[in-house]
Amino acid sequence: RGGRGRRLLLSAVPDTANLTPMLRPDAGGSKGRPIFIYTNHFSVKIDYNATVNQYDVEIMLIDQDGNQRVARKDERWKVMQLIAQKKKDFPAVWYDEGKTLYTRELLPDITEPIRVQMERDTQMRTFQLTIKNLVPQEKMENILKFVKKELRTRPREAVRVIETLFKQRARNELVCVKNQFYNRKQTLDDLQDGRGMAKGFYQALFLTRLGPTLNVNLTFTCFYMPINLVQFACQYLREDITKGFPDYKAKAFRQIIRDLLIETEHTTRNIRYKLHGFGRPANLLTFTPRETNEEISDVASALQEITVEKYFEQKYNIKLKYPHLPCIDARSGLTKRANYLPMEVAKVVEWQRALKPLDTTQRARTTSKSIIKPDQRYMEIMNIMDSRDFEKDPYLKQLNIHVDKREMLQIKGIGLLETDFDHYRH
Repeated sequence: RGGRGRRLLLSAVPDTANLTPMLRPDAGGSKGRPIFIYTNHFSVKIDYNATVNQYDVEIMLIDQDGNQRVARKDERWKVMQLIAQKKKDFPAVWYDEGKTLYTRELLPDITEPIRVQMERDTQMRTFQLTIKNLVPQEKMENILKFVKKELRTRPREAVRVIETLFKQRARNELVCVKNQFYNRKQTLDDLQDGRGMAKGFYQALFLTRLGPTLNVNLTFTCFYMPINLVQFACQYLREDITKGFPDYKAKAFRQIIRDLLIETEHTTRNIRYKLHGFGRPANLLTFTPRETNEEISDVASALQEITVEKYFEQKYNIKLKYPHLPCIDARSGLTKRANYLPMEVAKVVEWQRALKPLDTTQRARTTSKSIIKPDQRYMEIMNIMDSRDFEKDPYLKQLNIHVDKREMLQIKGIGLLETDFDHYRH
């Protein structure tokens, strides 16, 4: 017990990588008949002689005033892809989208940060890659030693290197959420509350007695529906906000979906912002138009003021349907200046993960969609593997990785008859 009589809570899983699996008889029992069971694992071959270099890196966004902030996840990925393409002396690399860069070859002697220009939200932005230091090399032979039981400690870093390698090409083609992947072209199953369910697949590298295997399974995740913001708010709050959206409800809604990514629908090119908060209604909020900006500044003046409603009617020939709804405070990048937009000219950016728990009705609906019969699950996993062109993946060639996707691995089992359970009924 801890202090004041409180019971200490301890995990049942030992906090160590030195684990000894529970022993079980390979021969099995004497009842039943021998059978073979399909697993959702596929054999993987690796170049165990390979050594991988690891670098600690940092990717920053630099604004016009020289201020820096850590680049967003999608920005970091695109910056690394751009640098790898533009720098001729840059070897083949793979990146974990965080702070680690992997490569078979040593990077050239880079003492100065690398800066590149990349368009973000219709503006050219400056990004900076800094190579901090080279960390200890990772040898792939540790995986073989662990499989052969010559090494007791699971080589976590080596597994992470290979899993990151598997994600590189998939990251370019699919929506990636950690080790889960979703086809961008699919239509979400609408849950009628501003969220939709997507079907994808999960993959991970396992170290088994048969050697490394790629485990693939089906997965389901909820994302925000890419719909107009007014429609989204009505569905999410389950009430018609067009009939009234008082300040206290707007503030509560803001706390739930703060930093939600939105994009404009009224401009020639969609401009992306983060939803920071709400302002006054479009028919009451006034400002001084600035011809250089398509968005609306909160810098107001006593002269030549115009309401947001009138501005959109004059500049974009848009007559707002809901001028009484509050404008959204939309912000981009490092700017602290508010850009006020009517709710009805913005939509939710697609493929944003929704983490709000499901209610009973939604849980029942998603369960009916996600519970799949074994034969259907088998076929869908095999279809996923057929679509993965591993042999042509340039990243997997770095470690000479080959995946046998012709068939799932099988294990021996015992099939019990109904009569084998008779003695349990009594």
